[in-house]
Amino acid sequence: MIKIGLCGLGFMGKMHAACYAAIPDVKIAAVADVQLAMGKALADKHGAKTFDTAKELIARADVDVLDICLPTYMHCEHVLLAAKRGLNCLCEKPMALDVGEANRMVKAVRAAEIKFMVGQVIRFWPEYQVLKEYVDRKKLGPLASLVLRRFVAMPEGWRKWFQNASLSRGAALDLHIHDSDYVLYLFGKPRGLDSVGVFRAGAWSQMTTNFHYPNVAISAEGGWWASSEPFEMSFHAVFKKGVLSYSSASLPLACYELNKEPSAVHVPQAVTGDVQAGGNISSLGGYYNEIKYFVDCLNANREPAVVTAETARDAIALVYQEMASARKKLKK
Repeated sequence: MIKIGLCGLGFMGKMHAACYAAIPDVKIAAVADVQLAMGKALADKHGAKTFDTAKELIARADVDVLDICLPTYMHCEHVLLAAKRGLNCLCEKPMALDVGEANRMVKAVRAAEIKFMVGQVIRFWPEYQVLKEYVDRKKLGPLASLVLRRFVAMPEGWRKWFQNASLSRGAALDLHIHDSDYVLYLFGKPRGLDSVGVFRAGAWSQMTTNFHYPNVAISAEGGWWASSEPFEMSFHAVFKKGVLSYSSASLPLACYELNKEPSAVHVPQAVTGDVQAGGNISSLGGYYNEIKYFVDCLNANREPAVVTAETARDAIALVYQEMASARKKLKK
C-alpha cells in the first residue's frame, strides 16, 4: 500500500484525490490545507489524518509520497523539504516560478535520489497521446503544421493568487506552458521562436508563439480573461496525407484523410469506475493517466521518464524565452 500525503486541496488537489481513489493499493493517508474545513472534509472521506500546514505534514506524517498541489509560488520550498526528508514527490505544474527555482529543485531531488515528477498533464491527455502517436509513427505521413490553442476564464485560487503576477506569472506560465511543454515533448527544443502577447497587471494574459523547427510550422496560443469564457483546448494537425482536429469544447478527435470520408478517431480512455471529475473537464482523463503512471513507476522502482525534473525545468525556460520575445515588441 502506497501512502500519499496530499498538500493543497483546491481544484487540483481534489482532482488528484479522485485519481488516487480509482487506483488499487493506494491510500491518501494525510492531507494538509490552511482552509481547515476543506481539509477535514477530504480527510473524513478518505480516512486520512489532517495537518494544518504542508510543512507540518512533510515533517510528521507517515507517508511514502508527497503530492504537492499548492500554489506555484510554494512549489520550490515544499519540494526541497520533501527531498530533505527523502519522500518521493509528485508536484503540480508549473514546476516553479522561474528557472532558478527549478534548478534548485532538480539538484535537490537528484541528490536525494527520490522519485520525482511534475504534472505536465498534456503529455498524458488521451487525445494528445493519440496525436503524438500519429506524429511519431507518421500514420498520415510527415507533420506539416500544428496549431495548439488553450483558453479559459481567469481563475482566482486561494486569496486570488492567480491574479497576483508575482505569485503566478500570469497565463503564460500557468496555462500556456501546457502547450509549450507539449511542443518540447514532440520535437525537443526549437531552433528559435517568435512571440507576441497581451501584457496587463504585470503579467502575460495571453501568449501566441511561432516555434522554429525545420520543415514544420508550429504555433501555440493561449490565455485567460476576466470573463465567463468556457474552457477550451484544441489542436489542428496537418499531415502530408490528412488532418487530425480536436476541440474539448466542440469537436471529438476527428481524422480527415485524403480521398476518404471524415472519421472519428478512437481515443483510449482510462477506466476509473464511478469516480467523477469536476471543474472544467468531463472525465479524470489525463490526470488519471498521469498519476497512474507515477504510481506504476513507484511500484516498479523506476524513474519517471515521460516527464522528468529536467524536462519540466526546460518547459519553464521555454516559456520565459517566449515572454522575453513578446516583451521586445511592447511599445516603449
